[in-house]
Amino acid sequence: MRTKRFILITTILTLLIAGPLLIGGLLLPVRYQDTFMGELPYKLSRLENAPGKRIIVIGGSGMAFAVDSALLEQEFPGYTAVNMGMYADLGVRFLLDLTENELREGDIVILSPEQHTQTLSCWFGARSALQGTDGNISMLRYVSREDLGTLIGALPGFTLEKLHFMSIGEHPEGDGIYRRSSFNEYGDIASPLASANIMPGYYDPSVTVSYDPSVLEDAFAERLRAYAAHAHKKGAEVYWYFCPANRRAVNASASPEDFYDFLYETLDFPILGDPANAVMDEAWFFDTDFHLNQSGRTVFTVQLIRDLKAHLGISTPTDIALPAPPALPASGGSVLTAGTWAGNTSVTEITVPADVVRIEDYAFSGCTNLRAIRLLSHEPSRVLVGEHLLDGCGAYLLVPEGTLSAYRTDYRFSRYSDRIREST
Repeated sequence: MRTKRFILITTILTLLIAGPLLIGGLLLPVRYQDTFMGELPYKLSRLENAPGKRIIVIGGSGMAFAVDSALLEQEFPGYTAVNMGMYADLGVRFLLDLTENELREGDIVILSPEQHTQTLSCWFGARSALQGTDGNISMLRYVSREDLGTLIGALPGFTLEKLHFMSIGEHPEGDGIYRRSSFNEYGDIASPLASANIMPGYYDPSVTVSYDPSVLEDAFAERLRAYAAHAHKKGAEVYWYFCPANRRAVNASASPEDFYDFLYETLDFPILGDPANAVMDEAWFFDTDFHLNQSGRTVFTVQLIRDLKAHLGISTPTDIALPAPPALPASGGSVLTAGTWAGNTSVTEITVPADVVRIEDYAFSGCTNLRAIRLLSHEPSRVLVGEHLLDGCGAYLLVPEGTLSAYRTDYRFSRYSDRIREST
């Protein structure tokens, strides 16, 4: 009896203490509407309000960078284009959940996740979802039951972060191209900032592009089949289309054709085009191995148009001039390699100079006494970091004064936002 009473009292006290943190972030004034994730409600609104038949593109940010929706509408009269491509950390499954009940007769859905384990899985990024639904909490009704625990677990940190921005009177916008103002009315990234390949060495070795069948999670494949079946019942059609990938970053252990054959046996809806066409030269990319520059976007969209026309039996010519590949700029800046500091058990603070443009994964692994990594760059979007930057160490990232919000909402650094602090 005493045990039950103790559990009850403990539960009540926990709710009294943690409750405000669990729900407060949802009710506090909006703070993330100008960030990259702040585009999500506008994409959903366009989908809901677009008249008639639609061409709906779904994937990670690779598709936000890859599609020129105006060209789609030009070549497919009678259709409205809606680009639902969003930050991969959000999770493609959540985009499927958001759009499933909005499908209608005559719609064409292009599914094109990046060729990566995160986007080809049931991954759900709670922090990204909270930022993307900030001020639009009704969208959270689409969060699946299995992800509710993850969402609730992210609420305290989200609330504290919003309180911090409120305390300094700041509305974070993001850095460089990663802000809502970079999107056009269709949901495409349309920015002159994405003019050429800016990656050191012209690719990012921290992210391997793999066409091995093992990158597609079984549960995600099941979700894809269910989505396509639901769409078909509504009179819509779903197609798989390979997302663009930088040729330099492709793991040679399996080919796009291998993955095509696997998908053909795994999915029960059509696959458009030749998968080899999605593997493009480095000159067409911008800042990741999945993000095309503006010239690459035109080339990829024209290929998508031609493949879709061929499948639908549309014989009209696609007379769109193709641009020349942008010149590859000089690959400046330095790289902090994993061998520089990894395993150093005596270092307590490391300063990363402003000219460092890439930090390799596991660069600080085994630095058991490391407490602070001081980043001197004022432009987080210019520093390439991977998914394992802080693996093997407990250090905080200290960033220059005035750049905290830029780092915490940056495309790459945002995954480390709870360990980013402003230098004093």
